[in-house]
Amino acid sequence: MRLDISIAAALASVPFAAAISGKSYTGWDCCKPACSWSANLARNVQGSPKVCDINNNPLANGLAATTGCSSGIGYLCDTYVPVPVSDTLSYGFATVGPTASCCKCYQLTWTSGAAKGKQMVVQVINSFGSGTNDVKGNDLVILAPGGGAGPNEAGCRSQYGRNWGSNNGGVTSGAECANLPQNLQGGCYWRYNWARGAINTWNIDYQQVACPSRLTSISGCSA
Repeated sequence: MRLDISIAAALASVPFAAAISGKSYTGWDCCKPACSWSANLARNVQGSPKVCDINNNPLANGLAATTGCSSGIGYLCDTYVPVPVSDTLSYGFATVGPTASCCKCYQLTWTSGAAKGKQMVVQVINSFGSGTNDVKGNDLVILAPGGGAGPNEAGCRSQYGRNWGSNNGGVTSGAECANLPQNLQGGCYWRYNWARGAINTWNIDYQQVACPSRLTSISGCSA
């Protein structure tokens, strides 16, 4: 635990840019990540986010796979679930507005909500375009099963036969996480056990940091 906290502190001490303020949201649509399309990857990005088949097995050429949201074979891997490493630090993956952030990492600190003061290091593997419903350009959508499918309902229906909770926000309690497939339940419970709430609309400050190997070893990319 102490090692992970030390890593987070070291990352925070060498930011790439000034801190940005926004809000946190959650989402999990099961679709192939937007950063796994070659057109969305900047030249300095090494590799590309892994894409899985319907059984969560990594595809050999995820860049070429069509998305399960459009009758394709590419889905969001279940390894992208958030993981707590201490009571005050978690690792995970996120969706942001610009695709220019693909494979970059950010350290965020909650400044409101039940997780106020807690931190998370996330790597961007997805994009929500110009903004979806209440989500604005400076906001971060943390990938968490049961977090809401957003506008892409077809992905989880194709991969698992259903969605969970509302499209915007997902499930509303830890008890509802038991309705998810077993391989996704831990990532759903993370919200209610670690963050102690739904996370949506909580204020955050975040800044770009060097990506830890703990994340790049899962995604297969770095920037």
